[in-house]
Amino acid sequence: MIAHAEDDWDIPHSHSDVLFQAFLEPLLPPVDAPLEPWKMTKEHWEQFAMQQRERRAVHEKVVTSTAIARFGRVDRLMGEKRDVVLVKTLAGGHDYLGIQEGLVDIIGQTFVHDVTVPT
Repeated sequence: MIAHAEDDWDIPHSHSDVLFQAFLEPLLPPVDAPLEPWKMTKEHWEQFAMQQRERRAVHEKVVTSTAIARFGRVDRLMGEKRDVVLVKTLAGGHDYLGIQEGLVDIIGQTFVHDVTVPT
């Protein structure tokens, strides 16, 4: 789980996006980005566009995004080896994210399964 507040002044929230993408990247098909796009033929452009469509299709299959009004969003990567959850809150700052109302609920709903309390 990666949790980050967008109003974090100490560490830019874009760092959590980069980390999430690092987990996602190995699951996506490559795209051969042109180094000199002005020299590409129509066939090369069509191949490039097809690679982008394939990449988007895999992305949509393995990542779900849920927007939560007045809270933020939750992105979940369902990988072969691990699931990765990115929670981006609108507020919470660097030192207060852990007490952000709703974050504990997301952790519980995401990671706690079939918990039985001994009697």
